[in-house]
Amino acid sequence: MIEENPQTQGKSPLRLLREQAGLTRPQVRQLIGVSERRQADWESGKAMPSVENVVALARLYKVSLKTMCKSLGIDVKDVPDDTT
Repeated sequence: MIEENPQTQGKSPLRLLREQAGLTRPQVRQLIGVSERRQADWESGKAMPSVENVVALARLYKVSLKTMCKSLGIDVKDVPDDTT
């Protein structure tokens, strides 16, 4: 999950996940095949990634889809966890 500390203040949740995964923006763009503008819009909250890109980011950042959705500002509190 995203760690809260003075160094994380002002950074978007998607940027924090990327940094915690040890990846740069160019690496992410290359690995999932998106433009610089698109990625910047996701990290700034100006645009929402497609479902396919949310899944790709979750895999890349090694987090659950629920964590990715929370990072994107999607309310998932009533979404049940898988039991299997």
